[in-house]
Amino acid sequence: MTILVTGASGHVGRAVLDALVSAGQDVRAASRDAAKLDVPDGVAKVRADLEDASTLEPALDGVSAVFLYVRPQGIEGFVKAAEAAGVRHVVLLSSGATLEPRSAQSRIARLHRVVEEALIAAPFAETLLNPGSFATNTLGWRADIAEGVVRTPYPDSQVGAIHERDIGDVAAKILADGSHAGEALQLSGPEPISFREQAAVLADVLGRPLRVEELTPEQAAARMTALGWPPEVPPEVLRAMERTTREPSVVTDVVREVTGHAPRTFRRWAEEHRADFA
Repeated sequence: MTILVTGASGHVGRAVLDALVSAGQDVRAASRDAAKLDVPDGVAKVRADLEDASTLEPALDGVSAVFLYVRPQGIEGFVKAAEAAGVRHVVLLSSGATLEPRSAQSRIARLHRVVEEALIAAPFAETLLNPGSFATNTLGWRADIAEGVVRTPYPDSQVGAIHERDIGDVAAKILADGSHAGEALQLSGPEPISFREQAAVLADVLGRPLRVEELTPEQAAARMTALGWPPEVPPEVLRAMERTTREPSVVTDVVREVTGHAPRTFRRWAEEHRADFA
């Protein structure tokens, strides 16, 4: 059984890849630019661009299961190619935002939902992974941390920050054994943790003080837009952040239920990523 991991150059994709390799699975890593992939020994590299259907047939040849990231523009071509290749199971990295009531769903949620619905309608099995906040989001603070500060809107927003390795472990288990078909799994870290608390953990792990500077929503939106975010997205993200100052993000035990181990703490993530903030 060969398992294809798309987006293998990303934090989560690489975590899925590593977990599958550790489990002794036959894995194929895919990216838009396969030549740039850095993969473990014995892992084949292939080019797969979800917006270029011509790359999908060779990438999916002989593949029985796929780890997929969200790309609405190419989902119809992917479904067609996966069906033709005889793929039996697709595990999608989606978003916890799609679990909100439809009337309240953001543009981000709707884009993810397009892909979810295409897979649900496909002839092969699907499992939807719906994590909330990623611990890796704090990598966006690196430039500020170099100045001894963490700048964020809503520093008391409480999120269930999840380690990418926990998502990888969940995906790898399901890809290997074909379990949880037809399910949507809400993933989180072990507890709600505020941005202020994350900054304190990073300060302790890095061994240097970090001052928290609260940005106004307008300042935060301007920073997001400068980084290339579509202008309609920052207001939606900021509304969600404001809400979790009053209603902490949902925390689940799904990681433990699927993998048998407890979800990793944010402190553990920070310790493992210390060098990223050097």
